[in-house]
Amino acid sequence: MKTDDLIRALAADTRPERPLWGRLMLGLLPSLAVAVAVVWAGLGFRADLATALVTPVSAARIVLTGALGIVAMRLALLLARPEGWGRARFWPLAVVGGVALGLLVWAFVTIPPEGRQMAVVGKTMTTCLVMIPLMAILPVTSILYALRHGATTVPALAGAVAGLAGGGMAAAIYALHCTEDSPLFYVTWYGLAILGVTLVASLAGARLLRW
Repeated sequence: MKTDDLIRALAADTRPERPLWGRLMLGLLPSLAVAVAVVWAGLGFRADLATALVTPVSAARIVLTGALGIVAMRLALLLARPEGWGRARFWPLAVVGGVALGLLVWAFVTIPPEGRQMAVVGKTMTTCLVMIPLMAILPVTSILYALRHGATTVPALAGAVAGLAGGGMAAAIYALHCTEDSPLFYVTWYGLAILGVTLVASLAGARLLRW
């Protein structure tokens, strides 16, 4: 090998890899675009979406699930690093959960007893429990792919946080279609759907993110 060729080869070997954030965005943004397209073309946005977005109790669905997705995504990127476990802070997730629980309690207190069962069950429970996990597949896969380029010391936990992130983002997008505005409905069923995604992602992370 000539000297010039050797120098070029060494330079290529030392070229820094794409940061995890860049890898994540490269896959995550298209996957979220696909999820939006699925809702728009397959389910349809709710007819009164503009009004729902400025109605606090309705808009809270998108705000809470979107916040969960963003907070969990940042935490997943932190856990991708060997020192991430020692630097991780989980209180933002607790804040999101606390607000959701507060909305649930508020709705339970303010809705008359005879209306609570209908508010919880709603009319689209099955659609919610099916569509959110399906829409979360691509975002969660994108996050796990990015985490594979890290060096996490807690693969199951990193996978679980990836599930929270992807599930939260999928739920926020699904909320553009859903017309169930009671926190008794969306905190319960969105929460269960996201929990299911989280459990599956934790199992996947334990296997895929192990050194």
